[in-house]
Amino acid sequence: MAKIRKLALTSIAAGAMFVAAGSATAEAPEPTPTFDDVTVTVALHSGAFELAWAVHKEQIKALYGINMEIVGIPVNELFDKEILELSMGSGAFDLVQFNPGWMGDYVDFLEPLDPYMERWDPAWEDVHEGFRVWENTYQGTRYTLTMDGDILFTYYNSDVYENPEEQAAFKEKYGYDLAPPATWDQVVDIQEFFRRDTDGDGEIDSWGYSDPIIKRGRGFYSFLLRYINYAGSNPQYMDPETMVPLINNEAGVQALENYKRTIELGPPGMLSWEWDEAHAAFMQGRVQTLVHWPDEGLMTDLYTANTGAEMGFAKMPGAIVGGEKMERTMTGGGWIIGMSRDSQNKEAAYTLLRHVLSPEVSLHLVLMPGTDIFRTSQFNHPVIKKIAPAKYLEVYQESISDNFPELRIPGGFEYYDALDVAVQKALAGELSVKEALDEAAANWEEITDRIGRDEQRAAYKAAMGL
Repeated sequence: MAKIRKLALTSIAAGAMFVAAGSATAEAPEPTPTFDDVTVTVALHSGAFELAWAVHKEQIKALYGINMEIVGIPVNELFDKEILELSMGSGAFDLVQFNPGWMGDYVDFLEPLDPYMERWDPAWEDVHEGFRVWENTYQGTRYTLTMDGDILFTYYNSDVYENPEEQAAFKEKYGYDLAPPATWDQVVDIQEFFRRDTDGDGEIDSWGYSDPIIKRGRGFYSFLLRYINYAGSNPQYMDPETMVPLINNEAGVQALENYKRTIELGPPGMLSWEWDEAHAAFMQGRVQTLVHWPDEGLMTDLYTANTGAEMGFAKMPGAIVGGEKMERTMTGGGWIIGMSRDSQNKEAAYTLLRHVLSPEVSLHLVLMPGTDIFRTSQFNHPVIKKIAPAKYLEVYQESISDNFPELRIPGGFEYYDALDVAVQKALAGELSVKEALDEAAANWEEITDRIGRDEQRAAYKAAMGL
């Protein structure tokens, strides 16, 4: 099983990585400092991230004299709890993990990392270029480091897609060749085509497609994945000059109509799905195509054991707009980590951060469940190449290059939450698609006015590189 193999290789490689990490710090332009029993508190998304970081506690203590204290926070509470402590200036957290889309809300509470990076390079240039600047730099200043290489792309059951009978039936019904969906319009056809009763008990038990997370909290990402492609060659969340929302325009309506139709043709209860349900439906062969984060690509043996099929990999669906193919994806959240401006142990906090996310030690993280490749050296590492199919690594890197930025302006969490509420109302049939998007747009206008339209205009242009 791939997951078991992944963990086994982690333990084999861990000792060598710690030795390598020690030699890396010796080569730094300025010696890495040590500390006398200093405690650094790290706020992390509870679960896999806690486990992955906790492995390094003893080594960090031995190397630097730092006690690493980890505070695990459930993902749906992470923003509220961190922002509360940061805004109060409590100094409760030295390092905080957060979504790149929240950068505009966090930046005033973060310590700029440039002075530390100039003294002790975190192998900055090794962070994959698709993550390096837009995730970690804000208005020309580096505030964070990428800690998880999330990007969304497509997995599929290659045996089903390559079956001659399936190909002939699909071509006869839809008039084009069966292949991993190249557009969101094709996703609806795929969902419909593979919707069937496979065991003859009168119940539908197979479907064509699942999105990453549909349930309230992150379901808006599945809308945005479609919107940034339907919106054509210059997609924007808002008009950069007026800050009037654009999500309720024709492209937005197309995107949400497509999303809603995909859900209507999907498995019962799909509206309440989280990461685990979407993952299990694909890994068990009930769904033939999945848009998800990079985790499944390191579980190919498990997939084959469960389904008897081979796992395939492809870039995200896009859209044909004005005769031109749009191919954009998003991190769909992703994770970065920064230092609290109120930390009482800044050098120690940076030392810990630099160590855990160094090329050598972070390889250990990405070999454990929950954290995905984010450094160029990791893509080229022999341990990764031993586990991961070459096609998976190829599609992964190509997808990072198609990455469209999050909405990284003040109020980003609030904008996303308002959009999420509206999307859920449309999917549940409480409002029409247009009514729901108009409601989201009205709420966005209110947020913009409350924070300040001129200030938001400047922040938006900076965040989007305009």
